[in-house]
Parts: sequence; C-alpha cells; structure tokens
Amino acid sequence: MMIKKRIGWLIACFLAGIFLVVSLFLITENERKKSNSFIRLLPSHLILPGNIIDLKSSRWYFAGKIKDHIYMGNAHTPIRLKKLDLNLKNVAEINLGFPNGSKFYDGSFNLIDGVSIYTLDGNQPQIYSGEISDYKLKPIKKPPYFTQGISTGKNSFVLRVVLNGQNRLLKYEAKSGPLEIPANVLEKQVDGIFCTDGNLVTLPGLTNFVYVYYYRNQFVYLDSSLNILYKGKTIDTNTRAKIKVAAIKSQNQTTLSAPPVYVNKQSAANEKYLFIHSGLKGDNETAETLDRLSVIDVYAIKDGKYQFSFYLPNLKEIKLTDFRVYGQSLYALYDHYLYKYQLNF
Repeated sequence: MMIKKRIGWLIACFLAGIFLVVSLFLITENERKKSNSFIRLLPSHLILPGNIIDLKSSRWYFAGKIKDHIYMGNAHTPIRLKKLDLNLKNVAEINLGFPNGSKFYDGSFNLIDGVSIYTLDGNQPQIYSGEISDYKLKPIKKPPYFTQGISTGKNSFVLRVVLNGQNRLLKYEAKSGPLEIPANVLEKQVDGIFCTDGNLVTLPGLTNFVYVYYYRNQFVYLDSSLNILYKGKTIDTNTRAKIKVAAIKSQNQTTLSAPPVYVNKQSAANEKYLFIHSGLKGDNETAETLDRLSVIDVYAIKDGKYQFSFYLPNLKEIKLTDFRVYGQSLYALYDHYLYKYQLNF
C-alpha cells in the first residue's frame, strides 16, 4: 500500500507540474497576442528575397563584418569562425589561435571590429585581442566580470556588469582598466537585473550604441562615454516589465518565476535605422501572424521615431533566431540557415 501511495503521489506531482508549465505558457501567449493598443505601418515591397546557405550545425551567431565578408561565430566552439562573402556563395572555415592552456566557459563569444578580433568571456572574466590578418589572439588586461559586451574602438569596450545587485553599463579600456562608473543609465523597475535585461546594439562606423530593453517599450541611445543622447520608445504601450521574480535563498540568487513577456527580442542597426524584432501583436494584425512571421519594427537612429514595419517569414517552419543589417542587406539567421534579404527603402 505504501508503494502505491508513493507512486500515486509522484504521478500527482508530475501532472501538477505539467499543468503549471502549460498554464504559465498559455498566460504568456495570451499576453503576447492580446490587443496592445497600437497600429503598425506595413508598406509593401520593403524587402526582396536573396540567397540562402546552410551552415550545417546550430548555435551560430553574428561576430561581425569587415569589408566584403561576414563572420559567424559558434557558441559551441569559440575557436571556430565561418567567413562568408556578402552573397553567401563562398565559405571559409577559420580556427583562431590562442595561447596554450586557454579555456573558455559557456557564453563566451567573438567580436570583429575594424581589423581587430576579440574573444570575450565574462565568466572568467577575460578578453582576448588579435588582428584579423593572422587570427592569433592573446589576453589583454583582465576586465571585471560581465554579462554582455561590445567593442567601441581599438581595445575599448562597453560592458554590462552586475554591481550592488543591479545591471550597470561600464566603459572599459584595456590600457587603463575600468573607468569611473557613471550614474546608472539602466532604469530599475522591479529587481534591477531581469527588469533591465536587454540587448547592446552597435552602430556601423560609430562608437555610439543603443541599449534595447527586452521587457518594456524603451531603448536608450548613448555615446561611448555612456552619456544618454536620447531615450526612445517602441510603438507598443508596455511601459513596465511584466516579469515575476522569486528568490532562491539557498543560493542567494533570484530567478524568473514565470515566463516573461518579451516586448523586444533581437535588435540590429545600420547607418540610418534601428531594427527591432517585436514580440507583440499590433491591433491591425491577427494572432496567427506571430506564428507564421517575425515582425521587424524600424526606427530612425537620429531621433528614435518609429518609421514602419515589415515581416520576415518563417523558413522551413523555423522562426527567426537572430539578424543583422549591413547597409541595404539584411541577414536573417534561422537556426542553421542564413538568409540574405535586400532592403528596398
């Protein structure tokens, strides 16, 4: 009898867990697809289809672009790059050279900026620097622990760090180390970590950059010294992050206790526009739209004003993983497929 009761109790717990997960998922889907009190402008023929290439494996990401080539990094193997021409016709495999004994944690990534290449690992923490001419990298002055990073010039970076329990942006120079931490430009709404989570977006040819919040309708345009040039708003009405946070006392950590409502997913920029993959439905769209397509909202870099939107269709039933815009070309990543679109605006 005791065994039957125990088995029954385990089955009940299992079913309750499934019910909870499904309930949270349905709540999140309802938030994503409900009326959000905004209308998208959707002119026709804004993008034209181009070439496609199969990268053969998963977990690729955009490392950067130099002249006529795009570089893709791989989250599984930081020492590995793919070099592709702009039409996705020719691919070269590149192995990076590091000092003997170099090790990398999960989450390390490569950046290519100008003629320089960097490997950033915020968990060690460590930054490796080298030249694209020989692909050999060596460590530079040890940075603080960080969770995101972008290059703003030769051995110069903006890092996102956790300080006093909150996300902060920090300017880091390899020669001098961390500069004086300015007032926090990331605005706390709930916990200071999840509520300020977002995406650092670089601008071609500039040291200015954009920070796009994931869970609210806001982004911030800053210069490399972390001065706010302006604060922008996306077209939806979600001014506050819809997240639920729970404490794990045994580990002295916090975690999300329910799936968050993504307002802004991936972001990219070219010389004139900021492109944001939105997670929300406009009032002039159907719920099925978000299942078949990814919607990209476009904002002017000069002032952050909304311009228009367009769709990127699913590829072989795979949704958009990430994207970049280089000049008039948009490169969309669908898991292990890379697709080139031409912008017509």
